[in-house]
Amino acid sequence: MLLDDCHETIRHALDEAASGTSWSGVIPAECADGRVHDVAFDLEPLATPGPWGTVMVTAMDTRLPQLTRADFEAGERLTLLNEVSTRIGATLDTRQAAEQFMDVAVPRLADTASVSVIEGLLRDEGYPDGADGSVRVRRLAFRLDARYQNGHDWKKAFPDNEIGVYDAGHPNTRCMDTGTPISYSATDLGNDQVGRISGVLGDAATGILDGASYLAAPLTARGTVLGFITLTRNPERAAFDAHDETLAADLAARAAICIDNARLYSRERRTTHAFQQNLAPSILTVPPGLELAHRYLPASDMTVGGDWYDVFPLGPGRIGLVIGDAMGHGAVAAGGMGQLRAAVRALNGFNLAPDEVLRRLDHMADDMHSIQCATCLYAIIDLEDHTCEISRAGHPPPIMVDPDGDARVLDLPSGLALGLGDPEFSGAFTTTRFAMPPGATLAFYTDGLVESREQDIDTGIANLQGALGKPHDTLDQTCAAIIDALPRQYDDVALLLTRIPAG
Repeated sequence: MLLDDCHETIRHALDEAASGTSWSGVIPAECADGRVHDVAFDLEPLATPGPWGTVMVTAMDTRLPQLTRADFEAGERLTLLNEVSTRIGATLDTRQAAEQFMDVAVPRLADTASVSVIEGLLRDEGYPDGADGSVRVRRLAFRLDARYQNGHDWKKAFPDNEIGVYDAGHPNTRCMDTGTPISYSATDLGNDQVGRISGVLGDAATGILDGASYLAAPLTARGTVLGFITLTRNPERAAFDAHDETLAADLAARAAICIDNARLYSRERRTTHAFQQNLAPSILTVPPGLELAHRYLPASDMTVGGDWYDVFPLGPGRIGLVIGDAMGHGAVAAGGMGQLRAAVRALNGFNLAPDEVLRRLDHMADDMHSIQCATCLYAIIDLEDHTCEISRAGHPPPIMVDPDGDARVLDLPSGLALGLGDPEFSGAFTTTRFAMPPGATLAFYTDGLVESREQDIDTGIANLQGALGKPHDTLDQTCAAIIDALPRQYDDVALLLTRIPAG
């Protein structure tokens, strides 16, 4: 229990904390057995100044020598490190990761903080140093403790995503080059050094650096320096010391891993979409004498897989159609899809039967390292004879809708998926020829359209068969109705409808 004559000291400490100033001191206290001993108190304001602010109070019995300041600092260090990992580790967005680092660093470690990343790394250009040793960086986030904002629009003064060029002698550049933190006390930050630092940041930085201590630590992940964090403390707080440098380096290392994860994920996503957009046909050229409608849906906005289709002329009155599904999602599956599509295009000039096309694709797949397994269906439609030839490589069977609206699943030999690498089955593909009268519709699709966690593939094919039998004015309307009725997707979906017009 605190003694009565300490009330004035306590009131003073609380007033200091309410005004936004840290307070430390020793206050006598009476224990249960009547003995009086000293208790060391630290009051650290954590929020907006004023009577309703939040204050962190730390009390330490001076009779317990093992509870030293170092013990407290070690506990705080672990708390901050764990909080950084918890807050940032769940996001895959670089800017959000930087903002969440700010939530931990300010005001507990510093009064201002910023996170900057080398611009070239964000654009997959590696570590592009300037010829003079300068580095071009992008500031992802900046934070100033609310106690010192004074109504100024600091977000406007230090906007997110602002790009700056740091010369070889700048402290931030040197901390990246050496891989170690660099700190300056207010005394060390002379006019020259303040000018060097604020020269990149602008005039607003001079006011922040005036009388402040400064610390820069590199963001290093997987052996690569991604950028740096910067921290400042106002004059009323203790200047950064060796302990703070160690803590900042540890915090930066954890933040760097999270930021690098987000960066690599963004690169994977961009690469995947580039593959999909550049390798898969988004617009098909409709050959004369044939109607087409098609849809492609990735499983989500973030993943693209190996589903693909293509249509191409083979000569007078003959049209080739192909649809396939390279196993997996992401850039690898999209790359396999692109290789298969290019290989089919290359084989078109040899006037091969569908089974021979698949046989050669199967041999090629052995040398395509991005393809572990892929299903494929290849068809040739003869517009003059009104016939179709089809061969399958483990792909779901096509569905024929007769001119009278009767839909049926075509019973065709399934064949084996491409890329299994067993030469004994190289002749397992079979071409089936059947009539395709004008007005009849052929539906080709991938398994994502008919199979999910909620339904097996046989049920899905039966449901698709029923949907295709419902009359619509155009093939595109049929496509739209089928896609709109889809349940939740867990896989990519491709649908290709074709018809020889009646009359």
